[in-house]
Amino acid sequence: MRNRLFLFILAVLAVNFADALAAPVVRVAVAKDSGAVKIFIAGNFRITDLISKNILLEDKYLGETSLTSYGDGFKAGDLQVSASAIGIEPLGGVRAYINDRVFRGEIRVFKNAGKITVVNAIDIEEYLYGVIRNEVSTWWPMESLKAQAIAARTYALNQMKESKGKDYDVQADVNSQVYGGIFSEKWRTNRAVDQTRGEVLTYNGAIFPAFFHATCGGGTFDAANLWNIDLPPLKGVKCGWCGKSPHYYWERWTPVGEAEKKLEAAGYPVGDILGFDVIRRDPSGRILELRVKGSKGDSVLLAKDFRRIIGGDIVRSTNFKVTVVGEYVAFEGLGWGHGVGLCQWGAYYMSRAGKKADEILYFYYPGAKIMKDYGAGTAGAAREKA
Repeated sequence: MRNRLFLFILAVLAVNFADALAAPVVRVAVAKDSGAVKIFIAGNFRITDLISKNILLEDKYLGETSLTSYGDGFKAGDLQVSASAIGIEPLGGVRAYINDRVFRGEIRVFKNAGKITVVNAIDIEEYLYGVIRNEVSTWWPMESLKAQAIAARTYALNQMKESKGKDYDVQADVNSQVYGGIFSEKWRTNRAVDQTRGEVLTYNGAIFPAFFHATCGGGTFDAANLWNIDLPPLKGVKCGWCGKSPHYYWERWTPVGEAEKKLEAAGYPVGDILGFDVIRRDPSGRILELRVKGSKGDSVLLAKDFRRIIGGDIVRSTNFKVTVVGEYVAFEGLGWGHGVGLCQWGAYYMSRAGKKADEILYFYYPGAKIMKDYGAGTAGAAREKA
């Protein structure tokens, strides 16, 4: 009996240990096309040629200095190595500091036309430690944090699938998910990551881009209106949860002259802006297409392009009204963000009402399933979360 119990415990430990090793490595661009970055490593490290895999250097300390492209390689203070791409691996629990941020994992550096791109290669779970706190508040209910962790993990894995052959999978800013390294880690958000380890969203057994945004403003948006994506979990749903969000209703004003300059720089020289006409809206109320009337002629733009040109901090969503008031363009609208997928403030209020993470995710991504083991093959399918 004791032997059987001992073998059972070993089997459980083996499964858990295997799961711990199974986390994929995500490559995060923490600096892109920079002339130089500040680097500091307070301990042992190794530099490897990423192409040949040869060890170029091992040292015990790298004081704060600038890392730059130099000749046929790279230079950091008095240190020089010849390679087109290098891996800097801190050893024995040492961390690397890049531009005053601290990162777990390996640092990879690529050069192109005298510029460098710095990539943090890191276990996806540890990557999420540095993401979740930047996307939602640590004081939010745990079920909303868990929902965010699953969505963010799914999004990152989908980007990894789409980025094969590239130097990085995701960026560390709003172009992907905001990642701040160790300084962004908090106990509650780390716990949400740990409690959902390996859990991802799938549709018909495949991972999909699990987009999310701050506030939908009453209904989420069909991803097909923004990108070449036509999936049932991303078609949009009516949301009655985010009405108390601080971003539900917004007003912004911008000088007419600034809007005219931005439009002209983007290839729409309308001259003096005379007014706007909405051409099409979707069922959620978001503008799909609008006309800018100008003294030099009219221009018809997709609303997503108009928002990008004027600025996402001014036009917070495409669900807006716009008028010219004297020397200003006045906007008022609902929601903040592109509107596709998970509404973060909706998730907050759903969790406040007692909804669990899976209920939240199944509401915002209808038809999706939560799978364990990163949704990997039949093993993931066999361990679908109930």
